[in-house]
Amino acid sequence: MKLEDVTEKEHSSDALEFLTHRPAQPTLAEFTAFLKGPKAVASIALVGIFVLLTMAFLYFARAFALPVVLAMILSFLFGPVVRLMAGFHIPRPVGAALVLLMSLFLIGNGVSYLTKPANEVITMLPQNIRRVEHKIREWLPSMIHIKRAANEVSHPGADENEPATKVEIKSNTYSDLLFSYTTSFIGGTLETLVLLYFLLASGDMFMHKLVKVLPRFHDKKHAVEIVHEVQGNISRFLLTITSINTCLGLVVGLVLYGFRMPNALLWGVAVALLNFLPYFGPVVGVAMLAMAGLIHFDSVTLGLIPPAVYLGLHTIEANFITPTVLGRRLTLNPVVIFLSLMFWMWLWGVAGAVLAVPLLMIIKIFCEHFKPLAPFGEFLSGSDDPH
Repeated sequence: MKLEDVTEKEHSSDALEFLTHRPAQPTLAEFTAFLKGPKAVASIALVGIFVLLTMAFLYFARAFALPVVLAMILSFLFGPVVRLMAGFHIPRPVGAALVLLMSLFLIGNGVSYLTKPANEVITMLPQNIRRVEHKIREWLPSMIHIKRAANEVSHPGADENEPATKVEIKSNTYSDLLFSYTTSFIGGTLETLVLLYFLLASGDMFMHKLVKVLPRFHDKKHAVEIVHEVQGNISRFLLTITSINTCLGLVVGLVLYGFRMPNALLWGVAVALLNFLPYFGPVVGVAMLAMAGLIHFDSVTLGLIPPAVYLGLHTIEANFITPTVLGRRLTLNPVVIFLSLMFWMWLWGVAGAVLAVPLLMIIKIFCEHFKPLAPFGEFLSGSDDPH
């Protein structure tokens, strides 16, 4: 059965029942009535066990699950481009290969161009940290007395000039650890790229298979609607966020270039990438620009201008531009975003933190399409305005 056949059967009784049965707004009354039922405890216990088993699987099988989820999310980002190329009679396998090759080409050129300034920043980091510390001590001389008082309280009678105990770490430990992480990263990247290619090249094959497997027309229509909404919303979200972060990094880079700061392009790219990480990314960006400003300018006051400019631009972007562009449909509860960020960062590290918001949006869409979970989906929304 084709997808067009599913969408054309609006006149059937199952389709009419599906369209009229979904409530406009989820209510807690039905959920409360369900909790009072005789089977509520058993149902909640089964759901809890299922959630815990899923969390354990995602944690211990992250070497397998992370590339799969990452490839799925990236397919939502590149999928519209492949479909657009297919509209110009370019086969999907060819279009998927062209999109991936072009993306790898741009990323490779960007990395090669920024490698030299990044190495210079990393090489000069210890010396620059000492310079920043020296400037701050000159600007806030009272901090030295506060530090000495704290040392006296925590270590009474200890000599401040007493040499610290040296801890020797074998060099082969670092090399083995670095080799292990590098091997794991390369393997995961290759797995993600190969799986992403197959997802982009296959198109709607999995959807056609799902439509054939489901027995009733009501279930077929429901599955098609959920998948289309997930694809559309996540694609729009990723494209919008990527565009906004790119513009933010460009503006920050231009501002830093106007202040004649070195490596302005590097800082702009870093700001754009960090902005994909909610909450923690902007904090790291402010600290990074504060250090760069204090290194470049002789005055501490002038050195704090670059992070202040970035903080102001990020505040405008996060509170006005992004919510306006995305709208209520794609807006999430800030508290839930932070909790999701903590959970996925604990589960999968930095990659999990980057995927936290898209995964939360997918969960929200699924909850909105299932009546018992509709109140939870409403809880995940970021606005109380029904319009």
